[in-house]
Amino acid sequence: MTVRVDLVGGGSVVEIRASGQATRREAGWATERARELSQNPSVRAILADCSEAEPQMSPQLSAEMIENFLFALERPLPSAYVMPRGWTDTYLTAVQREIIDLPPHARFFADRDSALAWLSADEPA
Repeated sequence: MTVRVDLVGGGSVVEIRASGQATRREAGWATERARELSQNPSVRAILADCSEAEPQMSPQLSAEMIENFLFALERPLPSAYVMPRGWTDTYLTAVQREIIDLPPHARFFADRDSALAWLSADEPA
């Protein structure tokens, strides 16, 4: 898997871009790097674009990786998760069922444009 974590949007959005098969180790590295970057007060949102990532075999594992990421952040930031293209509606439902407590500031999206539109709409005036 290739995982990149960068600041975009003039430094206001932490972007995680993943492709290929995810491992816990790579997810952990991305989580730690995103957590570090999100400590900057100018950061206002997180965009996790996993559209190019291969779906996990287990909804439980997908849910665990997402939940661990969300709860590792030290402050609640709007977080948009772009699902892997291979996820079906049934798989998404199973993942959501496994997440014990999805924070109100986190949403799932089918594509990057929808995620960015939601993050932009959530910007403070």
